[in-house]
Amino acid sequence: MKKRCLVNRRGYFFLIDSVIALGVLIVGVFLIFSMYTKVPSKEQSTILSDNVMDFFANNKIKDVNNLYAGLGGELWAKEGQAGGLCPGKKLTQNSENTLLQQLAEFYEKSAGNSCYLALARKFIVNLTKNTLPPQYAFEFWINGQLLYPNTEQVGSKNAAQVLIPSKRIVYGNVNKETGEMFGPYTAEVLVWQ
Repeated sequence: MKKRCLVNRRGYFFLIDSVIALGVLIVGVFLIFSMYTKVPSKEQSTILSDNVMDFFANNKIKDVNNLYAGLGGELWAKEGQAGGLCPGKKLTQNSENTLLQQLAEFYEKSAGNSCYLALARKFIVNLTKNTLPPQYAFEFWINGQLLYPNTEQVGSKNAAQVLIPSKRIVYGNVNKETGEMFGPYTAEVLVWQ
């Protein structure tokens, strides 16, 4: 009888030992996999950067359902006021322009009047509102001129581990009747987390 009791005690020792070993393995695997989840995703930033640029480059003003920038929107309704930001300046609405061409036209006109940069900023803000997740930031540049936001976000860009640019060349007509053109300009969107 005493021999059987000794065997049962050995069984408890091996059972407790295996439970402790299994717990150590589970904690180790959890720590290894949790370290990999903190690596910033390059793919998400790339997709967001390309999507923002594609949205501006591939959508025409007539195709956008936006209360500010779409056809009949607030930007075009204030005739002779350039969206209320440039008093006395008239905007020529070309519904065949892509959104990127319209931004480049604002940039072209901003050489003589800085109110067009404010107009371009408001245009970008209204079109991109609630489209990027809050943990991402972005900047919109045309020909080396920052259009959005007001100031370059140097601190957060330098702290970013992944910074993805998306570039396009943009050009178009300022006046269809005279054939006057603008561009080519380099348009760039920078997205980072």
